[in-house]
Amino acid sequence: MKNIFFVFMLLGATILLFSCGSEKTKNTTEDSEQNELPPSLKPEGGANMLVQLSEKEQNELSIKTMQVTNNFIDYSVVAPGVVFQAPNHSSIISTPINGQIHEVYKFEGSWVRKGDVLFEIQSLEFGNLVSEYLQAFAEERFQTNRLTRLKQLVEETITSASELERATAEYDRALASSRAAYSKLKAVGVTDNEIQLFTKADNIDPVLKIYSPIDGVIEMNFVELGQSVNALEDLSRVLDTREVLIRAYLSPDDARLITVGDSVSVFRREQQENLLSATITSINPGLDENNRSVVANIVVPTSDGWPKPGENVRLLVTTSSQKEIVAIPVEALTYDGNQAVVFVKKANSIYEKRPIEVAEIRDQSVFVNSGLNSGEEVAVTNVFSLKALSRFDIIAEE
Repeated sequence: MKNIFFVFMLLGATILLFSCGSEKTKNTTEDSEQNELPPSLKPEGGANMLVQLSEKEQNELSIKTMQVTNNFIDYSVVAPGVVFQAPNHSSIISTPINGQIHEVYKFEGSWVRKGDVLFEIQSLEFGNLVSEYLQAFAEERFQTNRLTRLKQLVEETITSASELERATAEYDRALASSRAAYSKLKAVGVTDNEIQLFTKADNIDPVLKIYSPIDGVIEMNFVELGQSVNALEDLSRVLDTREVLIRAYLSPDDARLITVGDSVSVFRREQQENLLSATITSINPGLDENNRSVVANIVVPTSDGWPKPGENVRLLVTTSSQKEIVAIPVEALTYDGNQAVVFVKKANSIYEKRPIEVAEIRDQSVFVNSGLNSGEEVAVTNVFSLKALSRFDIIAEE
């Protein structure tokens, strides 16, 4: 009886121990299942996923592909622009001396040629410059003739060599004075022809002529007939609008793609028609302080007077990549979370979901740093359907 009781006790302990172990195993399994991520949130493994299409899916999707190539890529940048006067095509006309406006020959809107007379200034100061030159010219001529005579006398031993040396020194001083007076006249804009006429004229009219230094149009006159002016005062401004400078304002990201020599199309802001073609002339090295843009300079001849200084225009800059890169259409790109992916065709019905590293997305192209090789084919249509099928395959596998 005692042995039977002992057997029952041992059997009960065994059943209790087995029951606890099963419960622990069940709880562990349930906890593991609860902590496991859903298939859509599971991180992808090292291998890229393959999506295999059935014959029906192939016919319904009719996926088109494009072969990847490694080339220099052309692309375009749109930028606003403002028109300015071209370098050396604008001139401020100033008076070099004090005086009074004696004559005005050209007015606003008048076309002038380089060398045309714009103003005449009557000036006592100019009269003194002419008088100084005539005196220096006469002294130089006298000392030249004297030196010539003394050289002949020295050769005939009639005059001593010391007298010749003294005459030579006086001639040098006269020549220096003449040159200095000549330079003063040239500095105020007197031509060589006018200077020669001064030496032959009986009377000198102290009137200085002001000439246009460039071809162009009189944009504005700042003085009137009879007005007194001081030295270096502005008289007029001449613009040559046959060529203008256009400044393109580029974002720093766009500017790093632009180089000198890139082609540019110039448009009116409200029109799409290309009116002018040009090239980038130079690029400023720093950012413009006012709008924090990089300024590219374009010097271009005008067409029928367009564009005019001060006008706003629209620019289309066409450039190319600095090195050979892989480019694919934007339609081929999709994202799995934050990861850029494409679908690479491996066979007629098999596509590989492959992550890539994107360098830049511009216009309708995606520039790829890594993940694709030249010659491979990527899907460019129904990419989202392939993405959905790849997720379906993950869930089915689970």
